[in-house]
Amino acid sequence: MARVPYIKREDLAPEDQQHFDGIAGSRGRVGPNFSALLNSPEATGRLAAFGEYVRFHAEIDERLKELAILCAAREANNPYVWTAHERLAREKGVNDAVINAIRDRSAPTGLRGDDARIVRYAKELLTTHEVSDDTFGAVHRMLGNQATVELTLLIMYYSTLAHALQALKVDLPQGTASTL
Repeated sequence: MARVPYIKREDLAPEDQQHFDGIAGSRGRVGPNFSALLNSPEATGRLAAFGEYVRFHAEIDERLKELAILCAAREANNPYVWTAHERLAREKGVNDAVINAIRDRSAPTGLRGDDARIVRYAKELLTTHEVSDDTFGAVHRMLGNQATVELTLLIMYYSTLAHALQALKVDLPQGTASTL
């Protein structure tokens, strides 16, 4: 059970309903994650808009985005973000061996190429709170300036979201079992 109420559109003041509508419009619905966060509508609206940009508009290959998101979910031990994005990662072409390596915390060992670079970057940032020159250089050569910044922001967004959901003990959507 979440530590805060799940907010419905009608629970919000009329001037705050735009935040609910923006989330629903960009994601197709308002799930338990944002429903709980909407206890602070203005902050959640701004966070959701930032998340919309890094998830849907950043200049990074969708498959690589999902790898980075899985890393953020795993490092935060968050079943909500992990479960939602494990399916999406598969849809974007991430195979079970890579997903399992991230879940089992053995990655980036055994990964190659772009996968290894993205996972190493995310893990360094999330576990040591910095990125080595070698790791940064490898990702920067692969992505360039804009996409490297956007990758960093994507990782930090999902880390923030995962930690917020952990603190608030937000439930998975009804009927959904954790895959973490």
